[in-house]
Amino acid sequence: MMFKIRWKFAALAAAVVLSACGGGGAEGPGSRAALSSVVVMGDSLSDSGVFDGLPGYGRVFSVQASDAEPNTIWTERIAAQIGAPQLCNFYKFTGTTFVPNPKPGCTSYAVGGGRINNQASNGGSAAPFSIVKQLADAGAVAGSYQANQLLLIDGGGNDAADLVGAYLKAASDGGAAYQALLLSLLPPATVASTLGQANGAAIAGGVYMTALADSFAAAIKAHALDRGAQHVAILNMPGITNTPRFQAVLGAIEAAQGATARSQAEALFNSWIQAFNQELANKFAGDSRVAIVDFYNNFNDEVAHPAQYGLTNVKTPACPAVGVGSDGLPAYNFQTCTAQALSANPPAGESSPDWWKRYAFSDGFHPTPYGYQLMSQLVSRSLAQAGWL
Repeated sequence: MMFKIRWKFAALAAAVVLSACGGGGAEGPGSRAALSSVVVMGDSLSDSGVFDGLPGYGRVFSVQASDAEPNTIWTERIAAQIGAPQLCNFYKFTGTTFVPNPKPGCTSYAVGGGRINNQASNGGSAAPFSIVKQLADAGAVAGSYQANQLLLIDGGGNDAADLVGAYLKAASDGGAAYQALLLSLLPPATVASTLGQANGAAIAGGVYMTALADSFAAAIKAHALDRGAQHVAILNMPGITNTPRFQAVLGAIEAAQGATARSQAEALFNSWIQAFNQELANKFAGDSRVAIVDFYNNFNDEVAHPAQYGLTNVKTPACPAVGVGSDGLPAYNFQTCTAQALSANPPAGESSPDWWKRYAFSDGFHPTPYGYQLMSQLVSRSLAQAGWL
């Protein structure tokens, strides 16, 4: 769903300034780093209710009203684990405008649709869709981060989807969208020289993703580490080609061009993601303040070996499709995809009301509550390995 968006800069800026006067939460029980407060930046995987109440949306990007509430997504589960205050969304979207959440003390800045390199058509760097802005706003509120604060950050999945989409669109627009996306981050000379090479379009994707990781790391350094953050957990970019949405895209490539073309496209897109993840790891190598959570390999392993993770289905979304989007892919409505509705309407071949509870995906891109549980368990292990839990 697309909205015409206006930004209430003054209201949001005021909220940032006023929130800076607030304090943290209660002492966490028994955590080695004495963590007791969580601050979140990211995209729909970490959004705690920015779009709640709008048509087609729920509180979280997953099955609504599950037994996991009010701690459904991974960030909320980690906050509960360390005894931090209940997470709530800092921003609120009204349908046309972002406004401050009137509820005080909210520290989840993540916004569904968040991007590291948010495009001008989506509000650019001044919009809360920009994870860089989220980091800046959170840093302004914090002033200086304290040792008890745990920062949880994810991002890049939507950026990767943008890159893949623009690359594939070259067949119809001659590469105009792809070149425009590259130029939104890379110097013109770099774009020209890279595209001028043999197989330059494929190479340019890796160059773009490396620069994207550099941009992400620079923002985290400027707005978190340089403000005193001592415990920053960053999820690397997941293998989006394993989601139902991108499996459908790859299936369309195979139908049009054959299995070899599909395999080549999948390998190329994964190489771009790996370029981002490697650069992100390089940027924070040896920094004890940062824990990189290997979401990429863990997610891929879940899809490859579902039974080992207690998953019964890693291919089919649990929520029913409600139509087809403008991109030709299935569309979903989280507002009506509730635990009660799923349990009351098992699909063919299923009989238990709990049939959906061990599915990996709620829609074409987002986890079920159990999928988020697996994410939180991965993050918890990573925090323990860092000596923070």
